[in-house]
Amino acid sequence: MSDNTPPASPLAPDNASALAPSATLPPPPDAPVEVRDAWWREHVYRGDKEPQLTWRAVFVGGVIGVLACASALYTSLVIGWAFGVAITACIITHVTFNALRGASGGRIRAMGMLENGAASSIASVTGITPSHTVVGAFGGLILLGGTSAGLVDGVVPWYVMMPTVLFSSLLGTLIAIPLKRRVVNDDPLKFPSSIAFAETMRTLYANGREAVDKARCLCAGMAAGAVLGAGNNITGLTKILRDAFGLVWLDDFATRIALPALVPFEGPLNPLNWWRIHDGRPALYGFEISLLLLGAGMIVGLRVSLSMLGSALLLNCLVLPLLVLQDKANAGMPGWVPNLESKVDAVTGVTTYLTYKWSLWCGTSVMVMSGLTALALQWPVLARAFGSLFRRRKAGADRPADPVADLEVPMRWFAFGIIPSAIGLVITLWHAFGIAPHLSLLAVGLSFLTGLICTRTCGETDVNPIGAMGKVAQLLYSALPGARGHADINLMVGGATATAGGSAADLVCDMKMGHLLGLNPRKQFWTQIIGVVLGTVVVVPVWMLLVPDQAALLKYNPPAASMWKAVSQFLTEANTALPHSTQVSMVVGAVIGVALPLLEKALPRCRHYLPSAMGVGLAMVLPSCIPNSLAFAVGALVAWLWGRLAPSNGEKYCVPLASGFVAGESIIAAFIAIAGTLALKWTDVSAWLGQVF
Repeated sequence: MSDNTPPASPLAPDNASALAPSATLPPPPDAPVEVRDAWWREHVYRGDKEPQLTWRAVFVGGVIGVLACASALYTSLVIGWAFGVAITACIITHVTFNALRGASGGRIRAMGMLENGAASSIASVTGITPSHTVVGAFGGLILLGGTSAGLVDGVVPWYVMMPTVLFSSLLGTLIAIPLKRRVVNDDPLKFPSSIAFAETMRTLYANGREAVDKARCLCAGMAAGAVLGAGNNITGLTKILRDAFGLVWLDDFATRIALPALVPFEGPLNPLNWWRIHDGRPALYGFEISLLLLGAGMIVGLRVSLSMLGSALLLNCLVLPLLVLQDKANAGMPGWVPNLESKVDAVTGVTTYLTYKWSLWCGTSVMVMSGLTALALQWPVLARAFGSLFRRRKAGADRPADPVADLEVPMRWFAFGIIPSAIGLVITLWHAFGIAPHLSLLAVGLSFLTGLICTRTCGETDVNPIGAMGKVAQLLYSALPGARGHADINLMVGGATATAGGSAADLVCDMKMGHLLGLNPRKQFWTQIIGVVLGTVVVVPVWMLLVPDQAALLKYNPPAASMWKAVSQFLTEANTALPHSTQVSMVVGAVIGVALPLLEKALPRCRHYLPSAMGVGLAMVLPSCIPNSLAFAVGALVAWLWGRLAPSNGEKYCVPLASGFVAGESIIAAFIAIAGTLALKWTDVSAWLGQVF
């Protein structure tokens, strides 16, 4: 055998030598899949050479995942989306165990690449996947204020939330089993984020110094974010503790350490003054001092951030004054529905205009229609996705056996898992939300379609269209008998379907990363299951502590929950009383949402100079559109200048620092909110502890 010819796999068939390429270079993409799988097993697979799914990987991944869950829920409540933690988790894990190994004199084994990959996957799934449906669907349900099944205030009990989240997430994870072989092995897609994660992991294990530098930058960002987050949020907590326990001295303490959260724009910076409307101001108008928003802008970049800022300026400086003038001119006229909700300060007499309650409808229209249009423009992706369902590997005497059959997740696991998961979801939706079994079974079927589309789209474009697919489900159910006219049914079915699709895409992305690094696919599957179960156990109590009731949710002015609620109401309540200007804005928003993806498709070279539909829509949905957009824009500008002035340094440190800002501030803010809830309910908590112990 030539030195350049890899040895045959012991599990390969007798003619495996014919499968092996004549060199260590990978076979061409058009080679038979068995050839590519055999080469992967010989040259990439490491699952039999080092540990992967260990108890300490589960523990470390779980701890990071708990923190990530609190961070994801808080950022989703405040700005409408959450950021992945996989790369952050792998850096922290790698540096932590190297430090422990050094401190113990080598007695503690450093965590290898595969073990780190398992820990990072658990952290990512625990923190993100089960929360897909929580903020949007359950938050929207609270904003609706009730359900047809008898939930008066819309607050779903924990024993209902847990099975809903668990079965939806498990359904998506199981759906990924047949998809993985198709989009990773047979017809390998790019999955850019998975490639980036794999390259980061290889870099960390090839260059330990760089890992330490990135970890220091990440920790510094987390510390700065935590300090600022504590200063911005401490006043509310100290007030609760003072009232609950009589700790008057906390007032002086809070005064000393509190930091301003918002620098308001008054006088000449108030756009209403430019139009000679001197007795009014926009709500939440100023600059928000937040490293979370600054870091978010550094991550999403200039295009999205500047689109947000431009949309917010147009809304506040042009649209708002025109709407105020129209309301003033038509005040008192019979049949006139005011454009804007407002509140008057009893002391100063200044009117604050709640602009976001008007712009929410336009922003939602932009985001929904842009998502659906972008999905429709990817019809070749959808065609390949559906075509892959009917393509099968050719069998015959000349077709060798599958060289990785003993490593891949078998289809019988899918069969054994999908039936109880589907039955559990149907029963939960039926008994908890009054959704008829046939409607829930249709949701299970839609989950297969959603998972297929999300996975294929994510693999080719690196975009997981969870929101768009959820809206497709909502649109379908708005016309079905038994669901028509029920906003709560529309909301929950859309949330469950989106969760399943998102979970499927998450697992396949994880499998792609494992394929690149040589992880064992079956162990990766169990890693995902552990993450889903752990995430469900964590996300429900964290959510209920952050959002115990509708009043607590309204304090966040949650953009994602508001958008889900608005869509469900619009689709199910034909007599929704909206001002004429709002109806016009929805049409304009729909046109913008359709036009921007079409322009991106027609002018690919100009894409970076076109407004981002997500940025335009998000700015209109956010209550603090000017403060949030300004902070995003500043962060994006800092990252851009950093990359221009010091390219290698910026590429190395920008993302770790930004991730630290987001994680540090969101985690401490979430913990302060949880502590406040526990203090408010201390009587109930202490009574429960007394019963338990």
